[in-house]
Amino acid sequence: MKAANHIVNFLTSNFLYIIWFAIYFTLAWAILGANRYSFIIVSILYGASITVALSPIGEVILRYSEGCREPATEEECNYLIPIFEEVYENAKEYNPQLNDDIQLYIMDAMYVNAFAMGRKTVAVTRGAIETFTEDELRGVLAHELGHITYGHTKALLLSVIGNFFFSMIVWVFRLVLHIVQFISNMVAGLNVVGLVFAFITFITRIYVDILVFVFIYLSQVILALNSRSNELQADGFAFEVGYGRELISGLYLLQKITMNTQLSLSERIRASHPHLADRIRALEILEDEIWHKIN
Repeated sequence: MKAANHIVNFLTSNFLYIIWFAIYFTLAWAILGANRYSFIIVSILYGASITVALSPIGEVILRYSEGCREPATEEECNYLIPIFEEVYENAKEYNPQLNDDIQLYIMDAMYVNAFAMGRKTVAVTRGAIETFTEDELRGVLAHELGHITYGHTKALLLSVIGNFFFSMIVWVFRLVLHIVQFISNMVAGLNVVGLVFAFITFITRIYVDILVFVFIYLSQVILALNSRSNELQADGFAFEVGYGRELISGLYLLQKITMNTQLSLSERIRASHPHLADRIRALEILEDEIWHKIN
């Protein structure tokens, strides 16, 4: 029953990621011919990539690509690790199915950020360590453990892998079109047939370029919707674990830091995080509900 609930939670929390992965898969299969052999090839490529990405080796590669390292200095070990272990212990009490051996890593960057990757990685930047108080760090870490709890990081990997292979196949397809157009341009001056062939090739290339642009933009918008929903869900997890007030404090601080950051309409549509005011308000509503129940 617990396993079934876990699967249901994963699917409902990440359905847009999963649907979009299926679309990537289907389009890659269609571009390669939509036959049994192309289906086998795409399945092998995607299956092998997902297996590696979700394996310990894949997680090491992910951490290395992001520049993550283990806490090393006395300050990091004596200050940060106890904070993380406290939050992790409380998170596992709330959700016993939470992965074992989740590890904390540090990214040597001075911007303020924290993120979860794969199945067992939570990372914070030096900027976050220097900016947030101990309590605010607790709230932020609880939020990241929420992402792992609901499988957001695994679902995001599916989307990234799907996008990578789809992009590679489209790149090869467009390269072939460019080569065909180059040849057709050479023969265009020979006769009317060559001229028509060159024109059709040119129109086809423009049509494909427009379709790819629209598809990529649409995918960014749709996946951003799923990501924003996931952020609110992870905030809710932090609240349920007992770090709602600490997370609210951290979000208020982030709001002050980013007050002068102006996003264009297109950037707001594709933003992976909800507006900070919306996140704060959602947490404050949860606080009010608890207060009314107690009183």
